[in-house]
Amino acid sequence: MKKKAGIVIAVLAAAVVALFIISDAIAAKETQRTFFAMDTLVTAKVTSAEPEETIAQIEAEILALENGVISRHNPDSELAKLNGKGGKVSEKLSKMLATLIDVSKKSKGAFDFVLGSVSDLWGFGKKAAVPEKERLADALSHSGAGKITLSGNILTFTDESAVIDLGASGKGAALDAAKGILGNAKVKRAVISVGGSILLYGEGDFTVGIRNPDGNSGEFVATLKTEACCVSTSGNYERYFEENGVRYHHILDPKTGYPVSNGLVSVTVISENGLLSDALSTACFVLGIEDGMKLAEEYGCEAVFITESKEVYATANADSMLEINDKSYTRAVQK
Repeated sequence: MKKKAGIVIAVLAAAVVALFIISDAIAAKETQRTFFAMDTLVTAKVTSAEPEETIAQIEAEILALENGVISRHNPDSELAKLNGKGGKVSEKLSKMLATLIDVSKKSKGAFDFVLGSVSDLWGFGKKAAVPEKERLADALSHSGAGKITLSGNILTFTDESAVIDLGASGKGAALDAAKGILGNAKVKRAVISVGGSILLYGEGDFTVGIRNPDGNSGEFVATLKTEACCVSTSGNYERYFEENGVRYHHILDPKTGYPVSNGLVSVTVISENGLLSDALSTACFVLGIEDGMKLAEEYGCEAVFITESKEVYATANADSMLEINDKSYTRAVQK
């Protein structure tokens, strides 16, 4: 009887486990929705018990971050009120600025988030045109992270004409905001795409594509197989215009004020932090392959560089994650 009772208990236990597995499978649903924020399309794919509600929370959080904190064009946002004047900064914005100041210092100014007066002259996303040299030189004199100081939660401008512009890091900050929502909602798995920045959330492996600079948005040079992380790509194909037969893209060199011209077409950075992945993708693009790799590794991040000559360079760990899909591109060997 004891043996038979043991069998019955074991069967019941197995049935209970199976019930939990079935219930969990039924509870989890996958939903995908796209909305507009951060001057781009945001796509959220969430697997959870209530994915629609979670996506709605993510949308609200990202829009609140944009319109209430980091937009320099919305007069009601915190940054717009601080620009050129300074003052007391919220904890959220203070932490962001502290990270960006650090990236600016370690990149020796290659990453410049106080470049608003210069980017305004180029007019990307509006009426783009090559600015006059005199006006560009004047705008450059009001640029650089050295024009501001952050002491605790007090922001000070040493130049009232300096303009903080978080366009090169705001999408990454949106990933961090979304990540907070996902953690609180006990989401099983999610992929959040904000322009060129992507949050991969949950257990297991993910595959993310690196866009083909010469192709459409759904065509990839290579794919990366990775665990949960943030992936940001800066490419010279994202925003550009042509004038007098010359192509000008939106990634500006803080030293010259002109678009970077160093043979790169894109840089992808992998990090646990969205803000850092976004800022570093721009910094590494400006620095070039050798110095860009050093900077990424200094932060414990991985990076992939694609050149105009269709060579693909990668940091050591990124290289092991990388599969080149377009055979017209070659994997470069580091010297």
